[in-house]
Amino acid sequence: MPHLMNGYLDWKRPMTASTAPRPQTRPSILAAALLFLLCGCATGHINHYNRAVECYQRHQIPEAVGEYRQAITQNPRDPKPQFNLAVIYQDQGRTDEAAKLYQSLVDQHPDYAPAWANLASIREKSGDAASAERLYRRAVETDHDSCSPLSQYGFFLLRGDRTGEAESAFRDALKKDAACANAYFGLGEIESGRGNRKGALMDYENALRSNPSDIGAHLKAAELAAALGDRPGAIAHLKKAVELDPGQGETCLVLGRLLREEGSLKEAEKALEYAKSHGASKADCDRELTIIYRTLADQTAASGGS
Repeated sequence: MPHLMNGYLDWKRPMTASTAPRPQTRPSILAAALLFLLCGCATGHINHYNRAVECYQRHQIPEAVGEYRQAITQNPRDPKPQFNLAVIYQDQGRTDEAAKLYQSLVDQHPDYAPAWANLASIREKSGDAASAERLYRRAVETDHDSCSPLSQYGFFLLRGDRTGEAESAFRDALKKDAACANAYFGLGEIESGRGNRKGALMDYENALRSNPSDIGAHLKAAELAAALGDRPGAIAHLKKAVELDPGQGETCLVLGRLLREEGSLKEAEKALEYAKSHGASKADCDRELTIIYRTLADQTAASGGS
C-alpha cells in the first residue's frame, strides 16, 4: 500500500503510522482573529485540514476525504490538502482521480516536488516508464535541497535493473542528507542483491538509525543477521518488528523459531502461540511447539523431575 515517506509517496513497503500526514500548525489566537477580520473565515481551511489529518491517523478515511475536500473548497491555493487527498485516492487505486489532483497541483505550484514524484509513480505503474522517468527527474530538479526525490528516483532506477545509476542516486541523496533512511534502505537492497550480507546489514541498520519505525528494514536486518549467525541480533530486530506491527503472525513464527534455537523456550512458546492465533501456519507453529515441549520434558527428566 502506498504511503507518505518524508512528504513523498513510497509504495515499496507497507504503511506505518509514523508516515501519516501531519497537522498544520494552528495560528495564535491574535493571528487568527486578524486573519478572520481581513479574510473572513481564513482559518477554516486549516481547521478542516487538521481534522482530515486526525481522521486519517484514526483510519477514518471517508471522513478524512470529506474534510480535505472542505479544506480545498475554502482555500484552493493550499497544496497540502490536495496532495494528501490525492495520496488517499492513490492508496485506494483511484489513480485517474489522483493523477488529476497531482497535475492540478503542479500546474498551480510547479515547484511542488512531492506531486511530481507521485505523479511519476502513477505513470510508472501504468507501464509508461519514459514518462515516469521524466517526472521523477522533474521532481529532483524542482527540489534541490531534499533527499526525498533523489531516493524515489533511485528506487525507480532499481526497479528498472539500472543498479549502477540507482546506487549513484542513493549516494547523491545521502550527500544532501546524511540521515536519509530511504537512501540507506536502497543501498541495502543493492548490496543484498550483490550477496554482500555484511554491507547490506550495515545499510539497513543505518536506515533504522534514521527511521527506527521502519518495519521493512527491521525484517531485512533480521534476515541478514540470522544468515550471518547473529541470532540475538536477528531476534532483537524481529521483536521490534512485532512491536511495531503486532498482527504479523509469520514474523512471530520466525521469532519463535529463533528463540527456540537460542534456548529461550518459554519465550519461544509464547511467541509461537501468538503466531498461531494471528495467521501463521498452524502446522509450522505446532511443529515448533512440539520440539519445545519435548525439550522441556527432557530437561525436567534430566533434573530428576524437580
